[in-house]
Amino acid sequence: MFVKRKIALSFLLLSCALVLAISVSSIRREQRQAAQTLLVNNNVLNIEIANTPQEREHGLCCRKLLPANAGMLFVYDMPGDYHYWMKDTLIPLDMYWIDASKTIIHIESNVPPASYPKIFGASSPALYVLETNAGYAAKHKIQVGSRVSF
Repeated sequence: MFVKRKIALSFLLLSCALVLAISVSSIRREQRQAAQTLLVNNNVLNIEIANTPQEREHGLCCRKLLPANAGMLFVYDMPGDYHYWMKDTLIPLDMYWIDASKTIIHIESNVPPASYPKIFGASSPALYVLETNAGYAAKHKIQVGSRVSF
């Protein structure tokens, strides 16, 4: 009888741990996907935040559409030399490298999915990288030196 109760208790604890892990994963995904706002040149962008290694690795991959005033902000713990490619990305993008003072230090415009395996990056350390639909920078006159706030 004791062994059966021990097994039942172990199963119950394992089930609770699994439910908690699924809940935490769902909350993190919802937080990442919940629209935050970023302001650049008086334009409001609804952004998703990618601030874990897994979220940064996945990025905008495999999406067929990004809404017009939307983007993804990749957030790092420390300024560094961060490079991006278009592997498994289906939509053309503008990419912006942003330093710790929230100033755009480099822009790659109209990067097509077919550019893979070419790698894109800034020559100075960045703390953030922003991705928007291709043409967003030109349409909104965003350039190196523009400041962002979020």
